[in-house]
Amino acid sequence: MKLSRIHRPTDSTRRHFLAAMAAGGVFFTQGGAFAQALTVTPAQTEGPYYPDNLPLDRDNDLLILNDSITPAVGTVAWLSGRVLDRTGGPVRGALVEIWQTDNLGSYIHSQGALNGQRDRNFQGYGRFETASNGAYLFRTIKPGLYPGRVRHVHAKVTLPGGQSLITQLYVQGETGNDGVLNGVPAAQRDAVIRPWTAIPESPVEALAVNWDVVMNYTPPETPTPTRPTLVSMAGVAHGATLRAGAASGAWLTLFGSALSSSERTWGSGDIVGGRLPESLDGVTVRIDGRPASIYYISPTQINALAPEATADSTASVTVSNSAGTSDAVNVDFRRISPGFFQFPDENIAAVRADGVYVGPENLLTGQSTVAAQPNDILLLFGTGFGPTSPAWAPNQVLTSALPTANPVRVQIHNQQVAVTFAGLVSAGVYQFNVTVPDLPDGDYPVTAEVAGVRTAKIVKLRIQRRTVGTAHQPQSEAPVHAREVLRHVLAA
Repeated sequence: MKLSRIHRPTDSTRRHFLAAMAAGGVFFTQGGAFAQALTVTPAQTEGPYYPDNLPLDRDNDLLILNDSITPAVGTVAWLSGRVLDRTGGPVRGALVEIWQTDNLGSYIHSQGALNGQRDRNFQGYGRFETASNGAYLFRTIKPGLYPGRVRHVHAKVTLPGGQSLITQLYVQGETGNDGVLNGVPAAQRDAVIRPWTAIPESPVEALAVNWDVVMNYTPPETPTPTRPTLVSMAGVAHGATLRAGAASGAWLTLFGSALSSSERTWGSGDIVGGRLPESLDGVTVRIDGRPASIYYISPTQINALAPEATADSTASVTVSNSAGTSDAVNVDFRRISPGFFQFPDENIAAVRADGVYVGPENLLTGQSTVAAQPNDILLLFGTGFGPTSPAWAPNQVLTSALPTANPVRVQIHNQQVAVTFAGLVSAGVYQFNVTVPDLPDGDYPVTAEVAGVRTAKIVKLRIQRRTVGTAHQPQSEAPVHAREVLRHVLAA
């Protein structure tokens, strides 16, 4: 099956793409960094306006509500950071919730509308589950003023074991006479007052704030287990989004201890008769008793390809090796759960049709990246987008690109874009060929929807009409099999 307007990158480009994928998505193993000064983040009052009726849309993009094309009013702000223990170690699987006022000073609480007015396009509440490096990310606005308070964002962080912290974040330079802030001990005040810094050349004058939350928690020193053990919360995660759960025929990542006594990926000798290996060095993964295909094993992480799900359900996941079988972890197992693979900092894994990598400058170590420009043809990659036509068995080597059985809609910011190809190009890996819309310079969320199921909103695409120091070259028009772009992406 030959697909027009898919363009052949060099072998070197393919190798760099594999390295780039290793920095995020499927092969996400990077550890966290230390907090600002390892000052424990102080507890503060929850306040009266934690949502009494949580919105249906609870993702980490508070600027766009559901499928509305009208964003909230206010100064856009990207809030990011890490959840760390008191030693500086990242906490995986922590649930970060935030809630705040809109530009008018109103909360989404039933009693929280200031002067009876509220921005109906502002989500007001969001949540994010941290990945291996403890990182979280929200797109929101600079909070509006509420009587008697300075600008602030409420936050609640819940650790996998159930311990939680409720606190608030403030704007540096806007810390007036605020009773809640004044109650924070002086030694901890800098831990909750952070600079909200203008993002250079942002067309909407967006702000960025980095806030590491340091929990008063030290990981327990427990004996090394003799049999495999999965992390009890978020130990089985979607391979692209790294959120808890699994999807039919999609890549997943398992975290734990004593999962394997060796570390390696599958090789050509492990693939026999066109079937992907269901065991590496005696390590197996089973979902409701059915084997998954194993790509990568290590003592603390496994990458595997889930078997087919015939219906949405709660599934039991176990890992076995020569030392025994782990206790089961129950996860949501979905027929369709789409997610885009990511480069660092939630930038979508994108390659221009001529093989050039797309993202902010210096995004990838040892690999140049350029911002996308309007009318560029981009190749985006993901997993969990559901069945193909004809059908593909997840334990089989894919020999040709297969279109998705259901149409896939892709939206960049508030514009639906043309999708000239959507389909499976490698085992568990989907490719989407899209055209960049005419938008001003900036970072824009990319979402997709298939069979009524939508991806999480926060995956960013950098658009810039002129790439500094790089001339924009016309793209080649030689067609090529789409699967060649990601050939051996999981077996290099």
